[in-house]
Amino acid sequence: KRADDEEPCNKETYQQAIGCLTYVSTSTRPDIAAAVGLLSQYMSNPSKDHWLGIKRLLRYIKGTLTYGLKFVANKNECDLHGYADANWAGDVDTRRSISGYIFKVADATISWSSKKQSTVAKSTTEAEFVALSQACQEAVWLRRLLSGLGCNTDGPTLIKEDNQGAIEIAKNPKFHNRTKHIDITFYFIRERIESREIKVEYCSTHDMLADIMTKALPRERFEKLRSLMNVCSF
Repeated sequence: KRADDEEPCNKETYQQAIGCLTYVSTSTRPDIAAAVGLLSQYMSNPSKDHWLGIKRLLRYIKGTLTYGLKFVANKNECDLHGYADANWAGDVDTRRSISGYIFKVADATISWSSKKQSTVAKSTTEAEFVALSQACQEAVWLRRLLSGLGCNTDGPTLIKEDNQGAIEIAKNPKFHNRTKHIDITFYFIRERIESREIKVEYCSTHDMLADIMTKALPRERFEKLRSLMNVCSF
Protein backbone atom coordinates (compact mmCIF):
# COMPACT_ATOMS: atom_id res chain seq x y z
CA LYS A 1 0.00 0.00 0.00
CA ARG A 2 1.03 3.62 -0.42
CA ALA A 3 2.97 5.04 2.50
CA ASP A 4 1.98 8.42 3.95
CA ASP A 5 5.16 10.05 2.64
CA GLU A 6 4.75 8.70 -0.91
CA GLU A 7 3.50 11.01 -3.63
CA PRO A 8 0.09 9.94 -4.97
CA CYS A 9 -0.70 9.60 -8.66
CA ASN A 10 -3.93 10.20 -10.55
CA LYS A 11 -6.27 7.44 -9.37
CA GLU A 12 -8.58 7.55 -12.40
CA THR A 13 -5.71 7.25 -14.87
CA TYR A 14 -4.22 4.39 -12.85
CA GLN A 15 -7.53 2.53 -12.78
CA GLN A 16 -8.00 2.97 -16.53
CA ALA A 17 -4.55 1.53 -17.16
CA ILE A 18 -5.26 -1.45 -14.90
CA GLY A 19 -8.53 -2.08 -16.75
CA CYS A 20 -6.74 -2.20 -20.10
CA LEU A 21 -3.95 -4.41 -18.75
CA THR A 22 -6.45 -6.79 -17.14
CA TYR A 23 -8.21 -7.24 -20.48
CA VAL A 24 -4.92 -8.10 -22.18
CA SER A 25 -3.73 -10.43 -19.40
CA THR A 26 -6.97 -12.43 -19.39
CA SER A 27 -7.23 -12.66 -23.18
CA THR A 28 -3.92 -13.45 -24.84
CA ARG A 29 -1.03 -12.60 -22.49
CA PRO A 30 -0.83 -14.91 -19.46
CA ASP A 31 2.81 -13.85 -19.06
CA ILE A 32 1.71 -10.53 -17.51
CA ALA A 33 -1.02 -11.94 -15.24
CA ALA A 34 1.07 -11.91 -12.05
CA ALA A 35 2.29 -8.35 -12.63
CA VAL A 36 -1.22 -7.08 -13.36
CA GLY A 37 -2.55 -8.85 -10.27
CA LEU A 38 0.09 -7.17 -8.11
CA LEU A 39 -0.45 -3.68 -9.51
CA SER A 40 -4.24 -3.97 -9.32
CA GLN A 41 -4.04 -4.16 -5.51
CA TYR A 42 -3.25 -0.44 -5.35
CA MET A 43 -6.13 0.95 -7.41
CA SER A 44 -7.81 2.67 -4.46
CA ASN A 45 -4.70 4.61 -3.39
CA PRO A 46 -1.87 4.41 -5.95
CA SER A 47 1.46 6.18 -5.59
CA LYS A 48 3.93 7.48 -8.16
CA ASP A 49 6.00 4.33 -7.60
CA HIS A 50 3.00 2.17 -8.48
CA TRP A 51 2.54 4.23 -11.64
CA LEU A 52 6.17 3.57 -12.53
CA GLY A 53 5.32 -0.13 -12.27
CA ILE A 54 2.49 0.40 -14.76
CA LYS A 55 4.85 2.19 -17.16
CA ARG A 56 7.43 -0.57 -16.86
CA LEU A 57 4.82 -3.19 -17.72
CA LEU A 58 3.63 -1.11 -20.69
CA ARG A 59 7.21 -0.90 -21.95
CA TYR A 60 7.46 -4.69 -21.73
CA ILE A 61 4.26 -5.06 -23.75
CA LYS A 62 5.51 -2.54 -26.33
CA GLY A 63 8.67 -4.61 -26.74
CA THR A 64 6.64 -7.81 -27.21
CA LEU A 65 3.73 -6.51 -29.32
CA THR A 66 4.03 -9.43 -31.73
CA TYR A 67 3.68 -11.98 -28.92
CA GLY A 68 0.55 -14.02 -28.32
CA LEU A 69 -0.73 -17.50 -27.55
CA LYS A 70 0.16 -20.12 -30.13
CA PHE A 71 -2.30 -22.93 -30.88
CA VAL A 72 -1.39 -25.89 -33.07
CA ALA A 73 -4.07 -28.15 -34.56
CA ASN A 74 -3.87 -31.72 -33.30
CA LYS A 75 -6.91 -33.89 -34.00
CA ASN A 76 -5.55 -36.82 -32.02
CA GLU A 77 -4.81 -35.04 -28.75
CA CYS A 78 -7.26 -33.58 -26.24
CA ASP A 79 -5.14 -34.06 -23.15
CA LEU A 80 -6.17 -31.59 -20.46
CA HIS A 81 -3.56 -31.15 -17.75
CA GLY A 82 -2.64 -28.41 -15.33
CA TYR A 83 -0.17 -26.95 -12.85
CA ALA A 84 -0.92 -25.40 -9.45
CA ASP A 85 1.43 -23.30 -7.33
CA ALA A 86 1.43 -20.71 -4.55
CA ASN A 87 3.74 -18.02 -3.23
CA TRP A 88 3.33 -18.23 0.53
CA ALA A 89 2.68 -14.83 2.18
CA GLY A 90 3.50 -13.19 -1.14
CA ASP A 91 1.49 -10.04 -0.40
CA VAL A 92 3.78 -7.92 1.77
CA ASP A 93 0.90 -5.78 3.07
CA THR A 94 -1.55 -8.51 4.16
CA ARG A 95 0.73 -11.58 4.14
CA ARG A 96 -1.84 -13.44 2.10
CA SER A 97 -0.49 -15.95 -0.38
CA ILE A 98 -0.75 -15.75 -4.16
CA SER A 99 -2.32 -18.71 -5.97
CA GLY A 100 -1.62 -19.55 -9.57
CA TYR A 101 -2.65 -22.23 -12.02
CA ILE A 102 -2.23 -23.00 -15.72
CA PHE A 103 -4.11 -25.53 -17.85
CA LYS A 104 -3.06 -26.79 -21.26
CA VAL A 105 -4.66 -28.84 -24.03
CA ALA A 106 -2.53 -30.23 -26.87
CA ASP A 107 0.39 -28.20 -25.46
CA ALA A 108 -1.59 -24.96 -25.79
CA THR A 109 -2.39 -22.82 -22.75
CA ILE A 110 -6.16 -22.41 -22.48
CA SER A 111 -6.74 -21.26 -18.89
CA TRP A 112 -4.69 -19.45 -16.25
CA SER A 113 -5.07 -17.49 -13.04
CA SER A 114 -3.00 -15.38 -10.66
CA LYS A 115 -5.01 -14.47 -7.57
CA LYS A 116 -4.48 -13.45 -3.96
CA GLN A 117 -5.95 -15.95 -1.51
CA SER A 118 -8.90 -14.83 0.60
CA THR A 119 -7.36 -15.86 3.94
CA VAL A 120 -3.89 -15.92 5.49
CA ALA A 121 -2.23 -19.33 5.16
CA LYS A 122 -0.21 -20.44 8.18
CA SER A 123 2.25 -22.55 6.19
CA THR A 124 3.56 -23.18 2.70
CA THR A 125 1.66 -26.47 2.62
CA GLU A 126 -1.62 -24.77 3.45
CA ALA A 127 -1.08 -22.11 0.78
CA GLU A 128 -0.24 -24.76 -1.81
CA PHE A 129 -3.29 -26.81 -0.83
CA VAL A 130 -5.58 -23.81 -1.35
CA ALA A 131 -4.00 -23.20 -4.76
CA LEU A 132 -4.49 -26.87 -5.61
CA SER A 133 -8.17 -26.66 -4.67
CA GLN A 134 -8.67 -23.64 -6.92
CA ALA A 135 -7.01 -25.49 -9.79
CA CYS A 136 -9.22 -28.50 -9.08
CA GLN A 137 -12.37 -26.41 -9.40
CA GLU A 138 -11.16 -25.00 -12.72
CA ALA A 139 -10.31 -28.49 -13.96
CA VAL A 140 -13.83 -29.74 -13.24
CA TRP A 141 -15.30 -26.83 -15.21
CA LEU A 142 -12.88 -27.32 -18.13
CA ARG A 143 -13.66 -31.04 -18.28
CA ARG A 144 -17.34 -30.26 -18.69
CA LEU A 145 -16.57 -27.67 -21.36
CA LEU A 146 -14.36 -30.04 -23.34
CA SER A 147 -16.88 -32.85 -23.00
CA GLY A 148 -19.54 -30.56 -24.46
CA LEU A 149 -17.22 -29.89 -27.40
CA GLY A 150 -16.89 -33.61 -28.07
CA CYS A 151 -13.49 -34.22 -26.48
CA ASN A 152 -12.79 -37.45 -24.62
CA THR A 153 -12.57 -36.75 -20.88
CA ASP A 154 -13.00 -40.31 -19.62
CA GLY A 155 -9.63 -40.40 -17.87
CA PRO A 156 -8.64 -38.22 -14.90
CA THR A 157 -7.24 -34.73 -15.44
CA LEU A 158 -3.66 -34.50 -14.19
CA ILE A 159 -2.75 -31.55 -11.98
CA LYS A 160 0.93 -31.13 -11.09
CA GLU A 161 1.92 -29.71 -7.71
CA ASP A 162 5.40 -29.07 -6.26
CA ASN A 163 4.55 -29.44 -2.56
CA GLN A 164 4.54 -32.98 -1.21
CA GLY A 165 2.62 -31.96 1.91
CA ALA A 166 -0.28 -30.54 -0.09
CA ILE A 167 -0.40 -33.68 -2.23
CA GLU A 168 -0.43 -35.89 0.87
CA ILE A 169 -3.34 -33.96 2.37
CA ALA A 170 -5.28 -34.23 -0.90
CA LYS A 171 -4.70 -37.96 -1.28
CA ASN A 172 -4.85 -39.17 2.33
CA PRO A 173 -8.42 -39.97 3.44
CA LYS A 174 -7.39 -39.58 7.08
CA PHE A 175 -8.60 -36.26 8.49
CA HIS A 176 -5.79 -33.95 9.60
CA ASN A 177 -6.35 -31.62 12.56
CA ARG A 178 -4.32 -28.91 10.90
CA THR A 179 -6.78 -28.76 7.99
CA LYS A 180 -10.07 -28.52 9.90
CA HIS A 181 -10.61 -24.89 8.90
CA ILE A 182 -10.42 -25.86 5.22
CA ASP A 183 -12.26 -29.16 5.51
CA ILE A 184 -14.83 -28.28 2.82
CA THR A 185 -12.03 -27.76 0.33
CA PHE A 186 -10.38 -30.96 1.56
CA TYR A 187 -13.47 -33.05 0.92
CA PHE A 188 -14.08 -31.41 -2.47
CA ILE A 189 -10.65 -32.46 -3.73
CA ARG A 190 -10.91 -35.91 -2.13
CA GLU A 191 -14.24 -36.50 -3.86
CA ARG A 192 -12.83 -35.54 -7.25
CA ILE A 193 -9.80 -37.77 -6.78
CA GLU A 194 -11.91 -40.74 -5.70
CA SER A 195 -14.26 -40.27 -8.66
CA ARG A 196 -11.22 -40.27 -10.97
CA GLU A 197 -11.96 -36.83 -12.32
CA ILE A 198 -8.69 -35.47 -10.93
CA LYS A 199 -5.23 -36.95 -10.47
CA VAL A 200 -2.55 -35.08 -8.51
CA GLU A 201 1.15 -35.73 -9.09
CA TYR A 202 4.37 -34.22 -7.81
CA CYS A 203 6.33 -31.86 -10.04
CA SER A 204 9.71 -30.39 -9.14
CA THR A 205 9.80 -26.65 -8.49
CA HIS A 206 12.19 -26.28 -11.43
CA ASP A 207 9.52 -27.66 -13.78
CA MET A 208 6.55 -25.88 -12.17
CA LEU A 209 4.97 -23.88 -14.98
CA ALA A 210 2.51 -22.07 -12.68
CA ASP A 211 5.46 -20.43 -10.89
CA ILE A 212 5.13 -17.59 -13.41
CA MET A 213 1.65 -16.88 -12.02
CA THR A 214 2.70 -16.36 -8.41
CA LYS A 215 5.61 -13.91 -8.32
CA ALA A 216 8.21 -11.91 -10.20
CA LEU A 217 10.95 -14.13 -11.62
CA PRO A 218 14.52 -13.67 -12.87
CA ARG A 219 14.58 -12.89 -16.59
CA GLU A 220 16.00 -16.24 -17.72
CA ARG A 221 13.41 -18.28 -15.83
CA PHE A 222 10.59 -15.94 -16.83
CA GLU A 223 11.43 -16.29 -20.52
CA LYS A 224 11.72 -20.06 -20.20
CA LEU A 225 8.28 -20.41 -18.60
CA ARG A 226 6.79 -17.91 -21.05
CA SER A 227 8.00 -20.10 -23.89
CA LEU A 228 6.59 -23.24 -22.23
CA MET A 229 3.19 -21.52 -22.09
CA ASN A 230 3.43 -21.14 -25.88
CA VAL A 231 3.48 -17.36 -25.61
CA CYS A 232 5.70 -16.41 -28.53
CA SER A 233 6.22 -14.00 -31.41
CA PHE A 234 4.34 -14.47 -34.68
